[in-house]
Amino acid sequence: MKKNIILIIALVAIGVIGRLIPHPPNFTPIIAIALLASHLFKNKWIIILPSLMAMWISDLIINNYLYGGYHDSLVIFSPSFLWVYAPIICIALLGTVLIKKVKISNIALSSISGSLIFFLVSNFGVWISGTMFPQSLSGLIACYTVALPYFGNQLVGDLLYSATLFSSYSFALSKKAMLKKVNNFI
Repeated sequence: MKKNIILIIALVAIGVIGRLIPHPPNFTPIIAIALLASHLFKNKWIIILPSLMAMWISDLIINNYLYGGYHDSLVIFSPSFLWVYAPIICIALLGTVLIKKVKISNIALSSISGSLIFFLVSNFGVWISGTMFPQSLSGLIACYTVALPYFGNQLVGDLLYSATLFSSYSFALSKKAMLKKVNNFI
């Protein structure tokens, strides 16, 4: 249990830092964290916790500190939070199905699927809000077309962060196993 708490805190910290450091738009570790958590934890509530907490804490900082001058009061959740948080939950749960075994193909498929789900759902939310694009098929197409550069950043970021997080975790496990063998030998 203590190991899980440390892992959750570490993943949340990686997510918050990854969203606060300067980066291209949508190039963050949130989807990779959701996928790694889906592999590490068995409890579905714990699976969604690290990515959602990282998103929420960083949203609090971004909305109330970095962009605080644009709001009249404290922003606990942005108006579009459902369109952003819901796909993250879906991606974390999808990871439980797609990542039964850590293989490059499973990680890549999950990461690409996660990028696509986030792109489709979050931009549908932008369109349905009616504030930026007309409520028509051409408005929906325009919304997705304008968002394509963000999707490119998202796709590359999700693939790189997933590769980095899964590789780092696998490396840590192999080092732990090696140390255990050395200790048993001595």
